[in-house]
Amino acid sequence: MFRFRLRHPRLFVATFVILAAAAAVVFLLGGGGDSRPDYPYSVQVFKDQGREHLPVGQPYDFYESNPPTSGPHSAQPADWGVHDEPLPKEVPVHNMEHGGVVIWYDCSAGVPLDDAQCRELRDQLAALVQSEVSAGKLVLMAPYGMEHRIALTAWRTLDTLDEFDAARIQAFIDHYERLFNPEGF
Repeated sequence: MFRFRLRHPRLFVATFVILAAAAAVVFLLGGGGDSRPDYPYSVQVFKDQGREHLPVGQPYDFYESNPPTSGPHSAQPADWGVHDEPLPKEVPVHNMEHGGVVIWYDCSAGVPLDDAQCRELRDQLAALVQSEVSAGKLVLMAPYGMEHRIALTAWRTLDTLDEFDAARIQAFIDHYERLFNPEGF
């Protein structure tokens, strides 16, 4: 029968303790799952559908979420900031690939807002987005037809709201902006 004997048992134990402590630190700092403790709201996390670049203008209709959170997308991202016109859904996905947060809104979702209410919502969102972009954050906003009034997206991640909540939107930006950034932007 083979017997195993450690030559330096203290070194073995010390190495094990150091590796376990390092693993615990990585887990606690966000490497341990999709939901991070510093964003206290529930989000949907979708599987990664890839990062294929499509020719500009080519549509893609097979996203697993609405609005999309990953997958084939336009080779050209949108400018950061406020967009008054809808963007093709494939374009902001490229922005998310660069670590950005996309804020989508729909004044006709649920009980439609009248023009004044829609302007108010748009202005509230725009003020927040412009402030973040001025601070160097990668954020864009655009109208988009969907089920909820507001959707917050980052790569693979979706949070939805039916009314403006500045604190929640700010928390999403603070947490998810540049969280996924494989191209180093």
